[in-house]
Amino acid sequence: MNATPEQLKMIVDSAFAARLLLGDDHIVYVNRATEDLFGYSASELVGRTVDILLPEDVRARHAALREEYYRAPRRVLLGVDKDIRARKKSGAEFPIHLGLAPIHEDDGPLFVAVTVFDISHHKEIERQLVERANDLQLANDRLARFAYVASHDLQEPLRKIAAFAEIITACLGKGDLGEAAHASEVVRASALRARELVDGLLAYSRQVATTPRLEPLDIRRAIEAVESDFSELIRQTQAKVAVSVPPGVRVNADKLQFERCLASLLSNAIKYRKPGRPPHIRFSVERGPELRVSVSDDGIGFEPKYAEAIFEPLRRLHSFTQYPGTGVGLALCKATCERHGWRIEARSQLGAGATFTMTIPQGETPPAERVA
Repeated sequence: MNATPEQLKMIVDSAFAARLLLGDDHIVYVNRATEDLFGYSASELVGRTVDILLPEDVRARHAALREEYYRAPRRVLLGVDKDIRARKKSGAEFPIHLGLAPIHEDDGPLFVAVTVFDISHHKEIERQLVERANDLQLANDRLARFAYVASHDLQEPLRKIAAFAEIITACLGKGDLGEAAHASEVVRASALRARELVDGLLAYSRQVATTPRLEPLDIRRAIEAVESDFSELIRQTQAKVAVSVPPGVRVNADKLQFERCLASLLSNAIKYRKPGRPPHIRFSVERGPELRVSVSDDGIGFEPKYAEAIFEPLRRLHSFTQYPGTGVGLALCKATCERHGWRIEARSQLGAGATFTMTIPQGETPPAERVA
């Protein structure tokens, strides 16, 4: 049984997809889904050209495409291999797929049935997939560099352990206990160095893999807690620590990871102080749409060309004997910032101190999110 015109109209009106009927590029009919999608009522659309539903910057191009289509009307789906945007009454633009189907009447005018598919959700999923693929590629590249550097750094203490173990054996064979004792001390120091490196690698791996547990944190309190943990080292080095952060400036962060990052920056500032001079260290914030938390020092600094390299795991600009450490602290800071969606950068000149800045795009935690 053939459907009546009224039944066909009911079918179109009940459809979830937005459907329009065009005659000479003027809208002659829209269904309910079209009103819902674009925010116009049917009376606001009927009689208007389809340009009302297009962004202004594509209307001229649409005129040329319209002439081409009406010369050879056909069923076609647009937007699959090229992005197409539509425009709501509010002015908001969104991506679409567009289906066109000509309707010929005997000796009558040509009508075009238009179906509009809002693909915003699919585009968002596509964007997330691309972003995750890029993140995965970045993680793989970093893992490859990490594995190379880790194996290289671990080779040194292991090589010493093997070499001096042989020396111990030879010394014991000829009764040279003094030389054997010296070799034993080298073996012990190398073993401790290897263990320190492994502990650093494990800490970095955990940090990279752990999802932050966010909570509103008072930045000043977090700094004061870290300063308290370092009180003995601060006393020994006679460091001067200034905290130019007003109370009540909060940020959503993982407490353990954020304080560990602050601790790494403070430790770094104390370690790379100028010989014979107590270090001067300053914590500060810059408020605005983005929140910036900075740690500045007056230490030995570094050449600007190393501003990115110092955040790589196990990357060291100085020998271990001159400045002990694993070279993981700043890498942990970078991992923390990346896991939070923040940025971290370093600015320095050789001999002129350094400033490390964490930029938090979300800014301060708004009052509505704060907890008692």
